[in-house]
Amino acid sequence: MSAQKIAVIGWDAATFDVVTPLLQAGTLPNLKRLMSQGAWGHLESTLHPISPTAWASFMTGMNPGKHGVFDFIGMDQNRRFRILNGAAVKGKTLWARLSEANRRVAVVNVPMTYPPEPVNGALIAGMDAPRSDRAYTHPPELEAELCEHFGGYQEGVRTRSRIRTSVERFTAQYVEQLQEVTQLHGRVACHLLEHYPVDFLMVVFTAPDRVQHALGHLMAGTVSPDDGIGQVYQACDDALGQILERLDDGWTILVMSDHGACAYRRVFELSTWLEERGWLRLRSVSPATRAKTSLNPVWRRLSRLMGRPAPGRSRVEQFVDRIIWEETRAFAMGAFGSIYLNACGRFPEGIVKGGTEYDRICRQITSELLSTRDAKTGAPVVKAVHRSAEVYSGPYVPLAPDLLVETTADYFVRNNLDQDEDRVTYPAGRYRGRSLAHTGRHTRNGILVASGGPFASKQNLDGAHIMDLAPTILHLSGLSVPTTLDGEPLLEWLNPEYYRRHPVRWRDSPATGTVGDRGPSYDEQDEAAVESRLRDLGYLT
Repeated sequence: MSAQKIAVIGWDAATFDVVTPLLQAGTLPNLKRLMSQGAWGHLESTLHPISPTAWASFMTGMNPGKHGVFDFIGMDQNRRFRILNGAAVKGKTLWARLSEANRRVAVVNVPMTYPPEPVNGALIAGMDAPRSDRAYTHPPELEAELCEHFGGYQEGVRTRSRIRTSVERFTAQYVEQLQEVTQLHGRVACHLLEHYPVDFLMVVFTAPDRVQHALGHLMAGTVSPDDGIGQVYQACDDALGQILERLDDGWTILVMSDHGACAYRRVFELSTWLEERGWLRLRSVSPATRAKTSLNPVWRRLSRLMGRPAPGRSRVEQFVDRIIWEETRAFAMGAFGSIYLNACGRFPEGIVKGGTEYDRICRQITSELLSTRDAKTGAPVVKAVHRSAEVYSGPYVPLAPDLLVETTADYFVRNNLDQDEDRVTYPAGRYRGRSLAHTGRHTRNGILVASGGPFASKQNLDGAHIMDLAPTILHLSGLSVPTTLDGEPLLEWLNPEYYRRHPVRWRDSPATGTVGDRGPSYDEQDEAAVESRLRDLGYLT
């Protein structure tokens, strides 16, 4: 079977709700050309639709119960909560499998790729890389090459202003900087194509996600080419065009997103709700203790401006220390709506017994959440509550939260680690000292555009899941597909003649395990740096 050369271009959080009006306005010519030549449709994301979980599912072809990543914050085998990075991904990655088969890979800016994995080619870690003074490339000398050709490498853009300025002015600067970092990542991808032998290219542009969080309210109407969201999408399309210029007709192109996005109007504080309902008990914090643990605000601001994490214990650790375990039956942890029951045998001071009591509490919390209404608007807040054991499968389900909370369309769920917010619901916008507003949240409907090679020229082929892409890429690369993957090759997206001549070859393989030594996880300073970044992006509060 002949192997395809494949380029995967990730537009983080891209949604057809934005793409469609921009296509109609004629401002995404490169994406439009690919759509006219190939197949396209919605790409279903994970539950929760959050970057670490979704990208880990993409790169492994497995559900979170097999790869072990459920959120930005995860529980390790010692039942300690910590900020996760790529070392937490238990499933073998797509680029590890391609490298084993002697395919040459170039991987740029994919979340959950730090520490950089030794691959047959080049890898530049994504947003989980803590600081520029840590090795974030493979091979290590690639960092010096980036400095020589581009004056250095930048993963993202600051979300806090260095000087006092208006939200409007800083947002305009933020949009401009997002376009610049998109251009940089596109130029880096082109450099690797020009200077390295590449059979598989993967690059992720995170700017759509960032701008939609800040300007999500624009998605409540029709996005325009002239607004901030439209400008960032056009920058992604320009970068796509530059990459396409360097690919010949033998390449297959996939443009995809890890999840979608939409506007939201109000915030639902899950930890505050749990405490108010009596499920969670926390120790009070005196003003002196709060000042000691939170640090002087001036020092914390100076630390951010210098690009250094402020010293002290992490917010996660401070929150866990405040839990009165003997009086707590459930608590929230992570960036999205995740509830853990304080179960006997799971946590050292667990009080919830298994079996009947566990089931009763799950049902009671679910019932109370579904009946919760916003005290201000009277609207229902929660759309659904899922038990993780019914959503996930695999050896790492015991590390998953017990309940997954999905809010209704107008709400974004947060877990308030600082516990300085006593309102259960409040308006979206600028809060927690942010220099930007936060009015956009994730949805499960991402995008997939597949063009070139064996892909059929069809339109609007829904039914694809993000876990399907790894087995599809393996199949198109001429490799067998492990039966332990949860995704399946997207045969209905291919020309019938192609998959008749090239049937899928399946093989048994271990469900977990990475290739090579990823190195240690974060030290205290690294974890503080990443936690600060996630707080500034609005993922942690």
